[in-house]
Amino acid sequence: MKIKYIYLVMAILLIGVSSCKKGSFLDAKQPSDLNEQATFTDSVRTIAFLTRSYTDVGFNFDANRWEGGGHPVLADEAIPVRFTGPQNDAILMASGALSASSTNVSKQAQVLNNWRTPWENIRRANVFLQNADRSPLSAGLRKKLKAEVRFLRAWYYFQLIKVYGGVPLVGDAVYTNSDNIDLPRSNYGDCIDYIVKECDAAAADLPGFNDQLQQDYGRVTKGACMGLKSRALLYAASPLFNGGGIATDPTLKNITGYASADQERWNKAAQAAKDIINSGTYALMEDNDTRMGYGFYSVFLKRYNNEYLFAAMKAPNREYENNLLPTSRTGSGKSSAPTQQLVDAFGMENGLPITDPASGYNPNDPYVKRDPRFGNSIIYNGSKFFFASSNNMAVVNTFVGSSPDGPAATGPINIPGYYWRKMMVEDGSGNTDRCYPLIRYAEILLNYAEALNEYQGPVGEVYSTLIQVRKRAGIVAGANGNYGLKAGISKDEMRLVIQNERRVELALEEHRLWDVRRWKIAEVTDNVMLKGMKITKVGNGFTYEVIDIKPHAFRPAFYLFPIPESEIAKSPKLIQNPGW
Repeated sequence: MKIKYIYLVMAILLIGVSSCKKGSFLDAKQPSDLNEQATFTDSVRTIAFLTRSYTDVGFNFDANRWEGGGHPVLADEAIPVRFTGPQNDAILMASGALSASSTNVSKQAQVLNNWRTPWENIRRANVFLQNADRSPLSAGLRKKLKAEVRFLRAWYYFQLIKVYGGVPLVGDAVYTNSDNIDLPRSNYGDCIDYIVKECDAAAADLPGFNDQLQQDYGRVTKGACMGLKSRALLYAASPLFNGGGIATDPTLKNITGYASADQERWNKAAQAAKDIINSGTYALMEDNDTRMGYGFYSVFLKRYNNEYLFAAMKAPNREYENNLLPTSRTGSGKSSAPTQQLVDAFGMENGLPITDPASGYNPNDPYVKRDPRFGNSIIYNGSKFFFASSNNMAVVNTFVGSSPDGPAATGPINIPGYYWRKMMVEDGSGNTDRCYPLIRYAEILLNYAEALNEYQGPVGEVYSTLIQVRKRAGIVAGANGNYGLKAGISKDEMRLVIQNERRVELALEEHRLWDVRRWKIAEVTDNVMLKGMKITKVGNGFTYEVIDIKPHAFRPAFYLFPIPESEIAKSPKLIQNPGW
């Protein structure tokens, strides 16, 4: 299918009036060659201005974020192996040494980007909404584009509140260089209400996935609005924000979350996800014939599919391959590498966890008969992956002394023995059509299972929803047809099942670091020694030993990131998050 890449609509995407100046991220930049009059009285430039707001939607997904480690290194998913310098943002984060002033190390500091990038795009949205009606576009097209912009603005607000809690709600205001911008933070509940309201309003003026024109694929649809609403309400219902925050100051309690818990928030989250399921628009891509779990693997390499509700469109590229594959497979292998903790989270093909005696797990042969998502997500010792020198699929070796992908035979072992496979083109065909999966249907199903379990307990619909995800994954149904799910378990037991299901299904998709925070379990999951596997070749076989690789620290303040100190200095009404 011939697809028009939305981020390539124009070569003039970087339009100066959409940027910001030295002061706040909400105000304007220095004058540029293109002003608002020139931009919004020209239909091509109007659309290009809007398209620029799409280019940052997946900024957190970038494999080079956090100075090369990517988002997986901020939790227990992966180890940063590219840099070890004490001032690297990923190392500061993992060691617990990051501070509000760390964000001032350089203009491009990654923590600062968490604040700056969303605000830049919120301002772009407001500039567009303020000027769109004077453009020569048709009334119908203007209505649709304004709805896209309202979603994008809500999307960027969500990128802020998942990181910081409540932030200033500026409405449609567009600030200039001369404005004195000193706004207080809005309550968390008001921010959630705003995002939900904007998603509902935008959805009313947008096409559904099946009604979208082919050349518009990648632009916001009704489903994207519903998906963001589902995620926002799920976060709002979760322990960290639903009355379980870390703030003691009465004002901060309402800013960093809801001051008191309300079980009904889980019901709202469940209904938002159920609305998407009931729409019948989206489905899991299933293919267990090519190989078990191949639908799960291949969905990430297909630009057009009805599992994605919202994606960051990319040109054909090899950015993940170049950063994450082992050296023997044309990658640097040094962005991040999966931890043993993540590997152990994958159960067996019968759906049972490896800790269950009935699972069949053999620690002396640990990679056989595993959940098919394991082999489709992670390259392990003995995996086959395309090898250019022989022009076919060949074994990847990660045992001690195996060059170039394994650790050296002498000295400390500082790599975990695994590489990422998920989202990588594996057949040597060159560039992939991979787009960043920002919201996909598997997440919506898991959102529904989680919210419903928290509201009603492990009722039949919780089981049937999880079964959909597991069946597509290639897990064996079993005699009872439960795909490894044990009957009659408690709400607390089901909660752990769902949390682990999200961990393996959504690995490398920028969920884990936020999930462990909203569940308020990061003090356990992230305050750990990250593990790897030491694999030693003995004759024709191998021995396996789980070893320590790198410590990862977490303190309660890290449940919410610090607002950059430079921004607090500019805006005295901004209240810093607790512990910073």
